[in-house]
Amino acid sequence: MALIKLNNQSISAVTALPSGIDTGKVLQVVQTIDKNQGSFALATDTISTMMTVNITPSSTSSKILVRFDAYFGNQSTPAHPYVILRRDGSDIYRANTAGSRKNSTGYAGNMGNENLQCLSNEFLDSPSSTSELAYTLNVAGFASRTFYKNIPDVNSAATCTACSSITVMELAT
Repeated sequence: MALIKLNNQSISAVTALPSGIDTGKVLQVVQTIDKNQGSFALATDTISTMMTVNITPSSTSSKILVRFDAYFGNQSTPAHPYVILRRDGSDIYRANTAGSRKNSTGYAGNMGNENLQCLSNEFLDSPSSTSELAYTLNVAGFASRTFYKNIPDVNSAATCTACSSITVMELAT
């Protein structure tokens, strides 16, 4: 059933929520978009920066919501690309290690060379800072095998390119 009245008023007449409902505020939004295609051939355990976005929080109590979409393509011999989210060069959202598996923020896995895989994730950070912060999406692969950003390996009319992005939002608390 749809909500049509709030405090005995029609929804269109409501100008504020009742007291006790905290909505918070988005104070600023910054985004980096990567429309370029490229390739990586990284030795195992070597990482490279894919995208960076900078934000300067207005208060030490602010939280930063980080969201990214990153597109990857593989050659026929998979490179197993994965990403790591960092703030100012330090990992902020990365899984724990488990056996010999690589720990990451997200993993593209073993896809065909005609496919693009999108890795999307978000993380709510509490940096306690009013200094400029650099959020980076770093990439890594396996055994120096080549993988691509924003493009599949196969170049045909049946495949497409893509755009990757990283967005940060400062939230008042």
